[in-house]
Amino acid sequence: MATRYLVLGFGTGQAADLEVPPDLDGLIAYGPLLSDDGTTWLGTAALVRAPDPDTARAILTPDRYADIEVHNWQFGGRES
Repeated sequence: MATRYLVLGFGTGQAADLEVPPDLDGLIAYGPLLSDDGTTWLGTAALVRAPDPDTARAILTPDRYADIEVHNWQFGGRES
């Protein structure tokens, strides 16, 4: 059974992973993290269904981020 994960990639430098991954059945939501003024790319966020955290993490290109966090997630927010 797949679990839902929030994947946060915190970027440095040039924007990465701007296109939604093709043919990903477990994708719930995907998009850039932008600065408050909407002009600077800070990273990428994704909500995915995956069998484990490592599979969820693989949605992002690892060497393009300073850090990638993976958190359990459910509709309505993180699990309590």
